[in-house]
Amino acid sequence: MNTGLGIRIGSVTAAAALDTEPVSSVVKRSALDLRPGAAPSLVELSDRSTRNLIGGFADRVGDPVELIDDDGRSHLAEDLYATATRALVAEVAAGSDAPPTVVVAHPTRWTAYAAEVLGEALDRAGLSDVTLVPESVATMRWLEVTRGPQSDGLAVIYDLGASALDVTLMRTGSDAGVVGAGVHSQEFGGAQFDHAIMQYVLDTVSGSQSFEFDPFDPDTVGALVELRARCSEAKEQLSYDTSTALTVDLPGLHTEVRLVRSEIEELVRASLLASVGVVRDAVTAAGLEVTDIDQVVLVGGSAAIPLVAELISSELRAPVVAGPRPELTVAVGAAMLGSDIADATAADDAAALAAVPTASVAAAATAAPTPRPTPRPAPTPTAAASAEGMSGRKKAGLVAGSVVVLALLAGGGLSVGTALTSDNTAPTESNAENSISATTTPGTTSAVADAQTAATTGENGPAAAGSEGAPTTVVNGDGSVTQIDPATGAPVAGAPAGGAPTQAPADNGAATVPTVPPVSAPTVPNYQPPAVQAPQVPNVQIPSYQPPTYQGPTLGGVGQGLGQGLGGVVNGAGQGVGGALSGVGDGLGGVVGGLTGQ
Repeated sequence: MNTGLGIRIGSVTAAAALDTEPVSSVVKRSALDLRPGAAPSLVELSDRSTRNLIGGFADRVGDPVELIDDDGRSHLAEDLYATATRALVAEVAAGSDAPPTVVVAHPTRWTAYAAEVLGEALDRAGLSDVTLVPESVATMRWLEVTRGPQSDGLAVIYDLGASALDVTLMRTGSDAGVVGAGVHSQEFGGAQFDHAIMQYVLDTVSGSQSFEFDPFDPDTVGALVELRARCSEAKEQLSYDTSTALTVDLPGLHTEVRLVRSEIEELVRASLLASVGVVRDAVTAAGLEVTDIDQVVLVGGSAAIPLVAELISSELRAPVVAGPRPELTVAVGAAMLGSDIADATAADDAAALAAVPTASVAAAATAAPTPRPTPRPAPTPTAAASAEGMSGRKKAGLVAGSVVVLALLAGGGLSVGTALTSDNTAPTESNAENSISATTTPGTTSAVADAQTAATTGENGPAAAGSEGAPTTVVNGDGSVTQIDPATGAPVAGAPAGGAPTQAPADNGAATVPTVPPVSAPTVPNYQPPAVQAPQVPNVQIPSYQPPTYQGPTLGGVGQGLGQGLGGVVNGAGQGVGGALSGVGDGLGGVVGGLTGQ
């Protein structure tokens, strides 16, 4: 049985679905367990551990920066993506009778480079037969299978995942395809809803009883991570039930909180209304109106919240389509595409096997040489003339006239324009019936022999009586005309050899061939261009420039004055110092004399 396997790996969760009845599916965390000595595998949703796990690769395909695991090993994101795909294929197809046809759905916003890089990584992982398709294509395939063929219209794919919102516009019907560039926003998603629910739970618990804890304590951090995961599970549970119980287990606190769907919906209502504005922006950016929307397809785990469909339908005034498990919609659509590919491949193989004998016969027939067809004889001028209702003689005259024109053109005596317009080039009706039919060049030996034969022998036998012994007219290569005596083969004496044509006797049966004098081309004198005399520029003598000699000022008088002035200052200073020293000496002498009693 031909079975398709669809895979979608997101930022937080990875889903795989097998196109069977009922659908067989698997949902895991987008985190690989790379413990040494064990086969790589995706962990369960309930597994809260982080040791030896590596994630975040789904959003980094094509990024040259490698990811580092706990053991210090580096990995390319596309290789981790391919490893996760191989793990899902091995787990889902473990009980299948035949290997399924695998189709991997990647985000529609991906570039061709990212898809190509992922394809190369899948080849390295041993998954060379995997087909890559955009998530929007897989979604529309699911819509066609579950809702029937779609008419021409506009569908909006509202993909609300764990970490982002993707809005894609799709044309349906005969003109199916993506419209516009779509919108990718990380402001909306299930993680934001989980945070709002967790904050609500903590506020509820703190209002009922008092407790204190250290947010930086490792035990407290682990307890908060566990509480957030339980809030996410409660959100999913409230998508199908109206109420649920949530256990809160923190250091110094152990209690249980009851949650109701209406309470959670009030927490996420404002965010969902803002996401509707993103849809409007996407429609406007594509040059369309909101009224052009025919339906909205809900995709993604967070789109399972009943309030999402309610707000989308009421705000956009359009019907909403959603599967029983929106988180599996893309994977199921990819599986359906895989089944289509498998069926088409099987049909092609069957058609190829059925066509083998026919192809062998066709190849043998092609290889056999094809006999060449027997060439059919060309019709004679007489047969052609009879078929067209024209007499043989008249046909021969027209052919002869054409030969004459061609001969004149070959001899250079007539230009093309003259041959097409001159009245002298076409024989008259009476002469055309008696013209000579020839197929050789005039002026040659064979032309003379053919002309003699044509002159003595008619089309239907010998020439009429009275025409024997008549001179034969021959057109020479230069356009002149010569009459030949049939008895001797020599030119008739006295017959014109050129110039204007002469009229032969009416009863000799010879045609009158005009002779056109050669036209010489005009001689064009050689053109001598006039000599151009360049004007003489007078020789102007420019005197050389001599800069003036610079004479510096004389410093003799200034130096003498400065010398005398300095000499006076030094002399005065010396006298002053001498007087001061003399006074000091006298004073010291008086003091010493007073001390010694003198």
